[in-house]
Parts: sequence; C-alpha cells; structure tokens
Amino acid sequence: MAKLKLLKSIGHNTVHSYLSLMNYRDNGYVFEHLYNIAKDKSIDSIIVDILEGSIQPKTFEIPVIKQSLDDLRKDFERLLTGANIPLDNVYSEKAIIVFDLKNPHIGASGAELEKYNCLVEIIDKNQKSHKITVKEWWR
Repeated sequence: MAKLKLLKSIGHNTVHSYLSLMNYRDNGYVFEHLYNIAKDKSIDSIIVDILEGSIQPKTFEIPVIKQSLDDLRKDFERLLTGANIPLDNVYSEKAIIVFDLKNPHIGASGAELEKYNCLVEIIDKNQKSHKITVKEWWR
C-alpha cells in the first residue's frame, strides 16, 4: 500500500525545486519570470495546478512558463514513482504563490530577491489534504 503521508514532502520538494536556482530557462530563473510578470501586471497571487500543468491567472501563460509547468509535472511524477506512490493516488496538487510586490527583500548586493509565500496542497485519493509551506530558496 502506498504511503500517502509522504505526499507532503513530495509536494514540498517538487515546488521548492521549481522555485529554486535549479530552474533556469530563457535567460532567467522561473521564479524571476513569474515575479517580473507579477510586478509588471500588479498581480501578487498565482495558482499553479501541477497535475493540470496550468497557471492562473492566464497572464502568466507565456512559453517559458508553459514549458516549465510540463517539467514540473514530470518532476512530481518522478518523485511519486520514487516513493512507490501511483499517480492515481493523487486527486490534485496546487501551489499558491503570493509575491510581496511592495517589500521585496534587498540582498547584500542591492539586488531584489523575490519575496513570496507559497502554500502547496495535495489532495489524495481519500480526499485528505496534505499542506506544506515552501520558503524562498534564499532563506
């Protein structure tokens, strides 16, 4: 039987990797692409549906983000396989990312570091919720 209690750590590891320095594409990190769109459009909250490979609001659906969402789902599936949890044990997995657009953290170099709150929620086949907070990669 699958150990569904592992879903919390799988969700954390999947999203932490997605928002980290390991995810560089199209001349920037994915979290930078997301933050820049959020800042330009004054949208502080996004929802990433990992199983569906979608992001809301649709303003964030640019090619580099769409490609990253495909890889995000693959990473999630790879971690599930490694934990011996079949995908059909997961009903949904979403990450809610809220950027702090007014008070970005200023690093030692004077560069803005994207400040955000991120909550990952996985609903398993039994409708049990597994929630975990993912902190910024630099904290």
